[in-house]
Amino acid sequence: MAPGPKTGPALFLGLELATDQLRASIVDESLELVGVECVDFDTELPEYQYVLSWHIFCSSAFHCL
Repeated sequence: MAPGPKTGPALFLGLELATDQLRASIVDESLELVGVECVDFDTELPEYQYVLSWHIFCSSAFHCL
């Protein structure tokens, strides 16, 4: 069965990818902010070893940071 027509106002998603975070914002047709979610790489993704938004890695070809 095909889905019925959409109801409600149109929403728009904006993504901002910076060196320190990923932010998603949702606005409606009037450009009123509906919601925002943010992922801070340094604090929320410690398993990727970001420090001040720089990925820390070690290799024989590079000096370890």
